Amino acid sequence: MFNQQTIANLGRLSDQLGGLSDQVSSGKKPIRPSTDPIATSKLFAAKDIESGLQRYRGNMGRIESRLADTDLALGQLQNIMIRMKELTIQASNDTLSGADRLSIRKEVTQHKNALLGIANSRDAQGQALFGGYQTKEDPFELGLNGSVSYNGDDGLHSLPVSSSLSIVTGVDGTSSFMRLQTDQGPKSVFKIVEELEISLEKSEIHSTSANITSIDGARLTFDIGPTPTPQSIQLEGPNGRADIAADMVSGSMGTMIAAVNAATAQTGVQATASDDGNTLILASVNGDPFSVSHFSASGVGGAEDSPSSSIKLQQILGLGALGTQVILVDQDSDLGASLSGLDKVIGHFSIIQAQVGAYAATAEMQSDILARKEMTVAGAISGIQDADLTEVVTQLQSLLVNRDALRQVFAKVGQQSLFDLIR
Repeated sequence: MFNQQTIANLGRLSDQLGGLSDQVSSGKKPIRPSTDPIATSKLFAAKDIESGLQRYRGNMGRIESRLADTDLALGQLQNIMIRMKELTIQASNDTLSGADRLSIRKEVTQHKNALLGIANSRDAQGQALFGGYQTKEDPFELGLNGSVSYNGDDGLHSLPVSSSLSIVTGVDGTSSFMRLQTDQGPKSVFKIVEELEISLEKSEIHSTSANITSIDGARLTFDIGPTPTPQSIQLEGPNGRADIAADMVSGSMGTMIAAVNAATAQTGVQATASDDGNTLILASVNGDPFSVSHFSASGVGGAEDSPSSSIKLQQILGLGALGTQVILVDQDSDLGASLSGLDKVIGHFSIIQAQVGAYAATAEMQSDILARKEMTVAGAISGIQDADLTEVVTQLQSLLVNRDALRQVFAKVGQQSLFDLIR
């Protein structure tokens, strides 16, 4: 009986020593529902909260990554648009030839292709940054005619970072690229660049202004139809400048002639009828030079590859023509209009980039809040399951002493016989 009890006691001591050794090596308490149900319940609750925070932390990493990618893409877009603006200013120099502007157009086309590539950028998981909810395919597509179409939607991705807050992970392609307010109405960024390409290409054959130096003036033939169409020009003569506007219809120049002559005192330019019902003659009262510019036709909202409305201007001397014929097109085809459009694009991208920055700032603040919650939960879990190493080591040493003493007693007693005890 003594042997059995001693062996059993040594086995229990070994189990206790093994448990304490495990606590020393792991630093954790052996929490089980059977031994400590309250601590087990608290630990399960804390672990559940920790798991939720880990999911939010994963979402936070995805948000920060997508916003950083979007901000980088917008910065690259800004650089491209600034370069296009520099090229447009360079092309506006009157000393450049048509061949020079065609060379500039080629560079603009390269930048347009780069613009398209950035607009189709993807994040680390291969999802389109500017496609809305349509993230699998490229959201922007270049057509055979050179125009760019949008295949995405207006969706804004967001991910939860707490039980009550979700943060947007980027911007959609519609608001970023396809709906930009300009002087001619809403346009896409790609349309503005396309109109710049047209203005550069057609600058050799189309004009938006003409200087008349002949003392007999010039013959202006308007491209109009049977329906009354509002058209306007700007005249600048020896007396000053005036904007002339009239509703014009094919076969009658009366309204435009009346509008020009009503401003003759202001400009020093007068109009007379020609044999052609779509033509009038402009001349300075004193034979001084004057200019015609800022032609505007109803329904034209930008540079056109094939002008829907134009004015054929031919200087005359006596009954003959002087110089070459000039084709005046809508003022929106002027490089100055393209320059204004590029300025709006640059400002627009700045606003979008600021919006992305606001999302990133919100994400950063929420990340700090999440970090504090993680520290609190980690502290609570540590308080429940972390072992007091000082206490554990003390117990371990005490049990080792007890075990050694028990072994010595067992060895001592085991050497004695019944006769030793009787004696």
